[in-house]
Amino acid sequence: MSAEQNIVVKQVEEETRFSEKLTPYLKELSKTSQAIKDMYEFNPEYETLPANLDVDLLNEKTSTPVFGTVKKYDGQLLVLLSYTCAANCRYCERQDRVGVGLDVEGRLKMSQIDDIVDYIANDKSIYEVIASGGDPLTNPKGLQYLFNRLKAIDHVKVVRIHTRYPLQNPGKVRMELMEELAQAKPTVYLSLHIDHPDELQPEVIEMIRAFKKMGYVLLTQTVFLKTINDDKETLKTLFLRLFELGVRPYYIYHGQEVTSTRRFVMRLEDEMAIMTQLRNELSGLAFPQHVIDIPSASGKVVVPSEHWQTDTATVTDFYGKTVRTADWSPITN
Repeated sequence: MSAEQNIVVKQVEEETRFSEKLTPYLKELSKTSQAIKDMYEFNPEYETLPANLDVDLLNEKTSTPVFGTVKKYDGQLLVLLSYTCAANCRYCERQDRVGVGLDVEGRLKMSQIDDIVDYIANDKSIYEVIASGGDPLTNPKGLQYLFNRLKAIDHVKVVRIHTRYPLQNPGKVRMELMEELAQAKPTVYLSLHIDHPDELQPEVIEMIRAFKKMGYVLLTQTVFLKTINDDKETLKTLFLRLFELGVRPYYIYHGQEVTSTRRFVMRLEDEMAIMTQLRNELSGLAFPQHVIDIPSASGKVVVPSEHWQTDTATVTDFYGKTVRTADWSPITN
């Protein structure tokens, strides 16, 4: 291979690698928190390169009625406003799109948002629109434009923002924009993805309290991560602190195995044991639903606790499709 060909190959690998990306805030926090360090720092011992750009783990690409959207469930539309984040979580399930050189292409333009809004306006079954990504707060103008246009669509009753930006770059969150977005509809949900108590730093807690005053209904989502939050006490501390702050733990996900996430994926049985202990000890409002977003199927299916005698060898999605768990994650068996 010539020198020129080597340069091209290296460039392609760099563009399609799930790149390391940390904010100065996270770099500083990772000096004192092993959990933060492990969630964000590239680890060459475990990570496989390059990322698989063709994978469609959760059938999102085949459920795209308009560019920049995902519609897998009746009544809901997911809008991927951006394929970039303030920082790249090493366990990200969208490594086929996020952090692999698609940032500019994936940040929706106003004309593309117009197409999405037209689609929503013509489908009166859509009552909920969810702004996601990447991270929608990395496209603030697009997010503002989308929410302003949705105000005129009466059949959209609820809007949601799903973000990790306030945990990754708290000093850069545009609070005046957040206050404006909170008024887009009578009910606006803000879901913060929080995986470990170390993420609840004083500046983040202050911001959460500010979001609450703005009128957001506050939720969190968490992912089970081996070596990071794979024990009862860590999660109990997290969920009780969120509960105290007025943030409802919403989902805790079984981690998905994609290109470089295998080291984080837990056995389903170990997750079930932890959730059973938590169910015994936590208030219902502090206890999230344990779910699997079934690969190659449709549905965030609730995982049973050990209070029931169950067989986890197969799972059935929302539309009756039965999937063998061994086929999509050998770690769970």
